[in-house]
Amino acid sequence: MLPHRDRSALRKIEEELAASDPVFAATLSQGVLPAQSRRWQKILVLAEATVLLMLVFGLMAGDTGWFLWGLLAAPLLVWAHRAMLQRGRERAADDQP
Repeated sequence: MLPHRDRSALRKIEEELAASDPVFAATLSQGVLPAQSRRWQKILVLAEATVLLMLVFGLMAGDTGWFLWGLLAAPLLVWAHRAMLQRGRERAADDQP
């Protein structure tokens, strides 16, 4: 969370921007739309299912390539989820007065 001084400075900048270019300010204030966020969550869930299938198939079939690609993709998906959660928390904290 930002200190009071920084929040007030950002509020002033936002007001000046809204006065000079209201369309641009409105576009910035919308941020990521909930539909886009849900879409990314669905994509991540599908990617997780794919990685899980790659791991299982690689183990069951004895195919090292499938298993290793799944093993490499798993940390990337964890990172993507953590980044989305952190971004959501930061937005929620910024929206609070």
